[in-house]
Amino acid sequence: MRQLVDDWAALATKPRLVRQVNDWGLPGAPIAHLDDALERAGFGHEATYTEGDQYLAALVRRAQHDELAGRIVLQRILPPLIAIAARRGRIVQGGFTEAFTLTIAQAWILIRTYPIERRPAKIASNLVRDAEYHAFVRDARMKRVSECSLSDEMLSTAPAPLVEPTGEHELRELLYNADPDVLSPRQFDVLSRIGEGESFDDIAADYCVSMRTVRGWRREAINALRERMQCAV
Repeated sequence: MRQLVDDWAALATKPRLVRQVNDWGLPGAPIAHLDDALERAGFGHEATYTEGDQYLAALVRRAQHDELAGRIVLQRILPPLIAIAARRGRIVQGGFTEAFTLTIAQAWILIRTYPIERRPAKIASNLVRDAEYHAFVRDARMKRVSECSLSDEMLSTAPAPLVEPTGEHELRELLYNADPDVLSPRQFDVLSRIGEGESFDDIAADYCVSMRTVRGWRREAINALRERMQCAV
């Protein structure tokens, strides 16, 4: 984490890189510092800052073939990625360092391959949610089995495996595929953590609220999901 912070401090004021960003034709006046690009992309603003989402979309489009744009996007979402690593580090072998490494690696891949045409809004929250899912949830859901070659005859007579999904798996799948407009980032975080088995007490302590408040947040999130599912039906 310190290396990323120091790396950004070294990059942010380099005139060559500032000129490079200004040549991209991004919205607004020319920047004087890479931190200006972060601020315009929503860093330090509320999640409802739509101008920041539009600016971030332009950066993500650029990041598909430009590492500097990808680095700016990574810096933009770094605080919530650190929060994920801190939370997951409690239960991941290797602690915070391993969790942070996994989170950043997945975030970088997702930034460079983000489907901007299909998911053009709430980009920061989408990237953060996807990074956590791919780093810590997806592999746990995939059943690892050994592979062997089967003849057509054997394959035709083999019974289909009966796999009963657990409630936790169904919740993770539902959250991952949920429309980003359905849940707020806080609601998504609370449901995700409950699905991972975290206690109300731990979640309340992290948010500095009472367990009753967390239960209320859970109820609101479930109601939002239920209403959207009923509409879909």
